Amino acid sequence: MPLAGAAEPSPEIGADRRTQHGPLRFASEAKARRIAAWCEAGLDATAMPFFPLLVLLPRAVVPLVSVAGLCAAGLVLSTGASKPRLAVKLTAALFGTLVVWGAFSALWSIDPGRSLIIAARLAALAAVGLSLVAATGRLRAPERLNWLLLTGLALGVAASAADLVTGGAVGAPFTDRAYQPAGLNRASVSFAIALLPAAAVLLCRGQKLLALAIGATTSAVIGVLAGTAAKAALLAALPAGLLLYLSRTRFARAAAVVSVLIILTAPLTFAKLAQLPLLPHSADAIKSSGGHRLFIWSFAGDRTAERPLIGWGLDASRAIPGGSDPIRSGQTWLPLHPHNAPLQLWLELGVPGAVTLALLIALAWVALAEMDWDPLFAAAAGASLTAALLASFASYGMWEEWWVSALWFLLYAVLVMGRIAGRGAAPRRAARNIPVLQQKARHSDQDDNDYCKRIPDKAGEPDPGLPMPFEFGIYRRHATPSR
Repeated sequence: MPLAGAAEPSPEIGADRRTQHGPLRFASEAKARRIAAWCEAGLDATAMPFFPLLVLLPRAVVPLVSVAGLCAAGLVLSTGASKPRLAVKLTAALFGTLVVWGAFSALWSIDPGRSLIIAARLAALAAVGLSLVAATGRLRAPERLNWLLLTGLALGVAASAADLVTGGAVGAPFTDRAYQPAGLNRASVSFAIALLPAAAVLLCRGQKLLALAIGATTSAVIGVLAGTAAKAALLAALPAGLLLYLSRTRFARAAAVVSVLIILTAPLTFAKLAQLPLLPHSADAIKSSGGHRLFIWSFAGDRTAERPLIGWGLDASRAIPGGSDPIRSGQTWLPLHPHNAPLQLWLELGVPGAVTLALLIALAWVALAEMDWDPLFAAAAGASLTAALLASFASYGMWEEWWVSALWFLLYAVLVMGRIAGRGAAPRRAARNIPVLQQKARHSDQDDNDYCKRIPDKAGEPDPGLPMPFEFGIYRRHATPSR
């Protein structure tokens, strides 16, 4: 598909269909289309390197995702924007609340300068991520982007396997550090998050052998790599995906409630695990740092109890009093961060931070329940969300730039895949809001076409068969005109 076919906003029921070029309204329509075409080309260029960079140079994904976010913002502005949905406003408001509260916490933070710096970085990354999410509904060639993402995943898996087999020879030119198998942990957890949606979109497109190959190969590589979090995330994702496939709405709503409870009760649950008899020793037997992780959570819970309402300040974990005191040989009470997202929010931002995180996760689950996606892909997307949550609850720091950037990009990748995977039966509650004639037209279109194998329309015309974009809690229903 030529780049001259610039991205166009997909038709939306109830959306304002007037063209609104925003800051680019001074430009001619032809110029806006050229800008959109080049911005989409930029998104294509950033798709393939993502997973290989996680293997070779993990921190390089931050500038890569930032460039992708700039291209996405240009695409959105040049193609025009409809009136934001309520879910979009809620998502932006929640992220804004988190950033503002984090910046405000500098007033009592034990490291106020650090709190302000991290708040500024989070604001920038949130803008990048929301731009990527918004751009998924305006891509002119989502299938091309999807193949680039899948190719990048395959290259990343191959590079990680080669690096492991050669003892770090593949990544050696990109770092001056001694080789450690744990250096591939960032890549492996990203593979675990992306695997099931990648396999599902291939199945929906009729590529069964390719789906089996990428699923088996990626699973095997995750199994032999050192990352325990990636293995646990993938194992947790599989049953979650099955339950979502059997009853998506019920499981997603239940998952939203459970997620909220886990986050809000974290100081009373995660922080008490170290007190259970023999559990730290059992955790050490599974992983050398397992018992240490439980002691870290216990310390974070104790410090949270000292300032439960407002916390110690954004990213103050690395400076918490007593955190550098030794527990046992080579281990301290709090190295850098608690390795647990709920506990970190409680420790640093208190009740407002924990509640905001809980609402964001609940919003993601509720939106998943409402998506008009193919049932198989919707289940895979929910499994991916499960994997991401488990990794966040057991390993990385919430404010690590590479991790925040990777999560936004992985969300964007899933949404791109969702655009071409096909659509399934609309949830009942949403279907009641769709006019009867439009329901008939949509079902007629589904009867005439295999919705997992749609042929794109002519260049320059939006494809009415494309499914609705899932913009991190945005439920947009596309009208499919009768033919």
